[in-house]
Amino acid sequence: MKGAWDSVHVFEAVERARDGQYKLTSTVMLYMITNKAELGYMNLSGSMTRQTDQKFAVDDPSAHIANVGRMVEDMELKMRNLLQEVYFGKTKDIVNDLRSIGSIKESKKQADIQRELLGKLMERQPKQTGA
Repeated sequence: MKGAWDSVHVFEAVERARDGQYKLTSTVMLYMITNKAELGYMNLSGSMTRQTDQKFAVDDPSAHIANVGRMVEDMELKMRNLLQEVYFGKTKDIVNDLRSIGSIKESKKQADIQRELLGKLMERQPKQTGA
C-alpha cells in the first residue's frame, strides 16, 4: 500500500495601512494504491482546489509569515477533512456496493434463508375476511 499527498499554495497579499488582505488558492493532489488479496488492485487519485480570502492585522513585515502560515494550516485541515468525510466516505460506499468480500455461494445461501423466513412469517399472519 502506498500513497502521497502533495499540495501547492499560491498567495496574493495586498498591504493597506495596518491591514493585510490575503487571497489563498490551494490545490491538493492525492493518490493511494493498494493491492491486497481480499480487495484486489485499487488506484484512487485526484486533486482538489479551493480558494479563500482573509484580512489580518499587520504590525510589522514579519507578521505576513505568521498570517500566511495560519491560512495554509487552516486550509489544509479543511481540505483533509473534506477529503476524508466526503470523498473517502463516498468511495468506501461505492467499493462496498461493487465488491463483495464473501463468496457468491454464501450470498445466495443468505438470500434463500431470508426468503424462507419471510415465507414462514407470511404463513403465520392471520387471514383477514371481508365483512
